[in-house]
Parts: sequence; structure tokens; C-alpha cells
Amino acid sequence: MALKKMLALTKGLEDPTHPLLGPTLKALSVFGLWQTGSQKSTVIYNTFHFLTFLFVITEYIDLYTVRKELSKMLNNLSVTVLSTICMIKTLSYVCRQSHLKVLVREISELELELMKTTDKNIVKRLRQYTVYTRAVTYVYWFLVVGINVVLLTSPLLKYASSEIYRSEIKNGTEPPPLILCSWFPFDSARMPGYFWATMVHIIMSIQGCGVVATYDMNAVAVMSYLKGQTSILKDKCKAIFDETASSRDVLNRIRDCHRHHNILLRHYYMFNSLLSPIMFVYMLICSFTICCSIIQLDSSETTISQRIWIIQYSIGQISQLFLYCWHSNEFAAKVKKKHFPLFPINLF
Repeated sequence: MALKKMLALTKGLEDPTHPLLGPTLKALSVFGLWQTGSQKSTVIYNTFHFLTFLFVITEYIDLYTVRKELSKMLNNLSVTVLSTICMIKTLSYVCRQSHLKVLVREISELELELMKTTDKNIVKRLRQYTVYTRAVTYVYWFLVVGINVVLLTSPLLKYASSEIYRSEIKNGTEPPPLILCSWFPFDSARMPGYFWATMVHIIMSIQGCGVVATYDMNAVAVMSYLKGQTSILKDKCKAIFDETASSRDVLNRIRDCHRHHNILLRHYYMFNSLLSPIMFVYMLICSFTICCSIIQLDSSETTISQRIWIIQYSIGQISQLFLYCWHSNEFAAKVKKKHFPLFPINLF
């Protein structure tokens, strides 16, 4: 019941030309990753991505300035690494846009072709993995929005949770809290510099969370597609000799299964080549930042607001890793179980 209501509320995100990837493509467009508009809008988005890249550099500059203070360095490092991941994902999408467009177009073409079939079982399979993808996508987006809200309100929580910190701000021994940790060419501890620094951090936080949410769910959607299509291919193979009276029909069905298998192989290799480099860096960074989070939680210098942020941050990191590992393993298990010897079973 709840799932039906959720799908009804998000019906406006659907795209008939992209039955599976419609919502994620629209979300990617909002954050400038899926660039199908005019040349002017593409230039604007890429300029913004370049400014985001410069902002990540300022985070590393700030990290260098606090390298002798372990508590501040670990806190800054967790946010800086997350920004780095977002930047890597953005660059991969922008630089390999043409390859992604080919993959998306071919996925949608195959799905639209299968939707025209009179085989109810195939239509049911398409519906099943599409609904599943929608449910995972919207739940994950809700989680990311929640983490972003905690991030945006963390300075207020830090200020409200510590009386000592409030007194240090009043007497000038501590600067007012900021959302992120970055270097500015102006004094961000006083007005109007503090206001502009906060505005920049809000924009960067929203952009970063948007990139993570849309990139991850588009990848999960493609993995669900590959898994669902193997089931459809299995059903088509089983039905090769069903209800047929001529050898021509059998040959046509064999030809169709072979074509379907080759299409899925092509999509697998294309997707794997796009995702594998990102996941290699992603796994290393996530493993490192989760260890840093554990150290921070065990530290006596960590405030209540920082602990809340660390817990939320760790949940987000673990959730991302879990989604990728779960769905890639499901696809591998499905291929192995269905006995497709020509299909590789290692995704990223």
C-alpha cells in the first residue's frame, strides 16, 4: 500500500521514452550530470562543475592548515573525502557522457521493444524489476536527504549542544561554526564573510548529496536491469520449443535469444567499463573514512553534534557500499544460477 502511494506521488518523474531510467535521468539532469539540453546550459553546468572542483581543492588546503590537530583533521577529512567522491563521480559522468548516452539509449530501446510483446510473463518481469528499482531509489533518496539535513544543521547543533563552545565564540577564541571545512580568500569568521561562506557551503552540500543520490541510483537501476533481463532471457530460452508447429518459428526464437544475449553482453561490458574505475577508488576511500569515523566516535573530544553527524555519515557510507555490493552480487548469482556460460560474473 505504501509502495503504491509512493509510486503515485512520483508519477511525474516517469518518462515514457525511458521506462526504467526516467526518474534517475531527470534527477541527473537537475544536477548537471545528464547533459541533453542546449549548448548554453551545458557550458553553465560545466562551469559550475569546475567551480566545484576548485572548492574541493580549498577543502584540502583547509585540511593542510589543521594537520597538527587530530580531532579537527579527522572531522575535516570525512567531509573532504566525501566531496572528493562526488567530484570523481561528476567528472566520470561529464567526461564519458557520450558512452553513457549510448548505454541509456540501448537499454531504453530494448525495454520498449519487449513491452510490445504479447508474452505476459515478459511484461511481468519488466514490471517487477522496474517497481523494485523505484522503491530502492526513492528510499535511498530519502536517506540522502536526511543526511544532508543533518549536515546543514550541524553548525546549529554544535552551537546549541555545548555551552563552553558558545562562550568561546563570544569571547573570540573560537570561530563561528561552518557547515563544511574549506579555505576562503576572505575572513569567514566575521560578517559578511561568514554569510557568504555559509551560502557557498549550502550550495556545495546540496550539489554533493544530489550527485551521490543520482549517480548511485542510476548505477543500481542498470544492475537491476541486467539482473531482470537475464531472467527474461531464461524464459525466452525455455519457450523456444513451446507451442510451435514449424522449424522456422524455432529458428526465429533461437535467433532472437542469441540477439538478446549479445545485447546484454554489450550492455554489461559498457556499464562495467564505466563503473569499475570509480568503484575501485570508492571502495578504498569508503574503507578509509569508516575507520576515521570509528576513531572519532571513540574520542573524548567529540561533541554530541559531531557524534550525530559521524553516525549519519557512517550509515550513508555503509548504505552506499551495501547497495553496490548487494546488487552486483545478485546479478553474479543470477547469471551463475541460470547457467549463462558466456556471461562474466564479476561486476566491477
